[in-house]
Amino acid sequence: MSKRLRMGVVPYMNAKPLIYGLNQRADSLELTFEVPSLLPNMLNNDQIDVALIPSIEYFRNGNYAIIPDISISAIGTVESVKIFSKVPLHAIHTVALDKSSLTSCALTRIILKEQYHLTPRYTSWNKHDDVSQADTDAVLIIGDNAMKVADNGYVILDLGQAWFEYTGLPFVFAVWVVKRGCHISGINALLKNARDNGVRSVETIAVAESQRLQLPRERCFYYLTKSIRYNLGEDEIKGLRAFYHHATSLGLAPKGAEVVFNET
Repeated sequence: MSKRLRMGVVPYMNAKPLIYGLNQRADSLELTFEVPSLLPNMLNNDQIDVALIPSIEYFRNGNYAIIPDISISAIGTVESVKIFSKVPLHAIHTVALDKSSLTSCALTRIILKEQYHLTPRYTSWNKHDDVSQADTDAVLIIGDNAMKVADNGYVILDLGQAWFEYTGLPFVFAVWVVKRGCHISGINALLKNARDNGVRSVETIAVAESQRLQLPRERCFYYLTKSIRYNLGEDEIKGLRAFYHHATSLGLAPKGAEVVFNET
């Protein structure tokens, strides 16, 4: 491992409270920002030492340990993971998936199949926020882009709310992980302290993100304090396991995975 701890994190607003203050520790930490779908491979290839990854990738890999007590999750409306549909939900036949988050892609398939009894044809989508250019009935958009798309008459399905209505549980979108057996002294405490500092400083973060994204400060503050949650308690773990159960039932993750926490 390199002298500096190499951390892979997503560039979205919802991750900023998890890394608050860490960018001031350039002597001991190196932050790499990348879309969530690319971070697991970077961890697998030892390009980084710890990664904030989509929860589905934890179950697909089988060789990660979760940093305890921390997640990016939601109970109900999440705002930043949405399906924008040009037709009524029951009439969706084609969906373009934003491949930036594999968890959100899996959740889309679960919700449309199990809650709405739909089996649309899925394609990839790289335009991120230009729904009008899609040649599909509906588009999945995640992250900051999902908050910036004007509704323009689209039927909008917030996947955090849809999951909560379907299961009554929180949904865990992302978790910090390290490779199992890779002992990084103090990593659990480091990330928990960063999260706690970020939560305490959320108003400052909201102001900075408002300027970066050109969104109202009040909306950013509400998103960071009401829509997104940063704990990984018993209810979140139940939601994580429920997601895994539904993912395996649709062949989206291998069977036999367990929730294992990092102990250092």
